[in-house]
Amino acid sequence: MKNLCKYSIIRFMPFSETQEFANVGILLFSPKTGFVDYKLAPKSFGRVTEFFDDLNGELYKSALVTFEKELTRVKSLGSRFYGEQQVKLLEEVTRFREGIVSFSETRAVLHEAPQIALEQLYNKYIARNFVTKEYREQQMVKALRQDLKDNIRGVHYTQQKLPAGLGVQIDIPFVTKGSQITKAIKPLSFNQTKPLALIEHGEQWINRVRRLIQAGAIEAQNMLFTLEKPKSQKTEFLKAYDEVTNEMEMLNTKFTLFEDRKSIYSFATSFEDEEFKLIST
Repeated sequence: MKNLCKYSIIRFMPFSETQEFANVGILLFSPKTGFVDYKLAPKSFGRVTEFFDDLNGELYKSALVTFEKELTRVKSLGSRFYGEQQVKLLEEVTRFREGIVSFSETRAVLHEAPQIALEQLYNKYIARNFVTKEYREQQMVKALRQDLKDNIRGVHYTQQKLPAGLGVQIDIPFVTKGSQITKAIKPLSFNQTKPLALIEHGEQWINRVRRLIQAGAIEAQNMLFTLEKPKSQKTEFLKAYDEVTNEMEMLNTKFTLFEDRKSIYSFATSFEDEEFKLIST
């Protein structure tokens, strides 16, 4: 028999000004059975620190250690209650509060076994959450780094942090400086499973680059996005992708397909203010 399980996603948001967060755990309770438990990502979860460009790994570890102590108390206390009493308690616990670690809104799922439901939700929102665009983009960076090394001469691109104002620095995988011009390349993968997630990922990086431009760290025409188009050919995904590239165009940054090495090499080696066009569409 399936029982109602309520759960909240635990989010790590170190920089409130950007509103960027990573899902790092699940808290789940089942009012009928009195079940309460949680599962957190590892405290040395490198994929989280890679996601936030200028994050000190110790901040993440310390935040989770402190938050887990609170979750342990919640589990102990919540397990003493059933039904409406448990719901009221846990909904108060998961009510949104400002902080580095916080809860999402409470959601519901029906399942025969709450413990299995917890594992499945963890895999869905945390484990798989990072084996998508972030992992793919790491592969893209690795491949492009080798290709640039093998195919261009006289220019050396390295991973660097660029100042974006307000003490914020943004990590870019490929940056070079020559003739007083800073140029940068950022691979982006659009293999998300929902159009909204695709748009949000694109806008995240558009907003970051906008900050760099406003801070004078780079000029728009000297920023290149190398894009991997969505695998899905559904209309909504293609429209979402077009919306993102239109925003890049409005910002006056340059973009091309990740597979279009000719255009990438041309951008990487040119330090003159010349016209650059998206060759592959």
